[in-house]
Amino acid sequence: SAPPGWSKVTGHLIWDVKMDFTRKARWVLDGHKTPDATISTFAGVVSRESVRIGFTYAALNDLSVCAADIRNAYLQAPSSRKDYIICGPEFGLENVGKVALIHRALYGGKTAGRDFRNHLRACMRHLNFASCPADPDVWMRPAKKSDGTECYE
Repeated sequence: SAPPGWSKVTGHLIWDVKMDFTRKARWVLDGHKTPDATISTFAGVVSRESVRIGFTYAALNDLSVCAADIRNAYLQAPSSRKDYIICGPEFGLENVGKVALIHRALYGGKTAGRDFRNHLRACMRHLNFASCPADPDVWMRPAKKSDGTECYE
């Protein structure tokens, strides 16, 4: 049985075929069956204007621009909830009926967006980046260019 204070949740498998014809399957929570959170649960998105300002700043200061995609982003973040499931056959016949504790934010979970944002914020602060006061989804830190002039990266 699950430890005290943990809530039983359910989920299902989702199958997808990507643009390059690779196949992907993921197990997602049935978030529509869980109670609504009382706090904000969304992950932010940088504004279009902030992206334009960032590109302009980089061009004016001769800075390189790089971008990244965090694959399976939510799965990188620890979950703030204490949820568990009873394993079905999709987890292997040897695991049917076993209790599985969910320690990572999963797609479909009502707090997964917030959990990922909090995890990303902690990672960025660990790398000495600070959130921009004008757009909290823009991150920067003081740096120096190769000629010694100060800038932000």
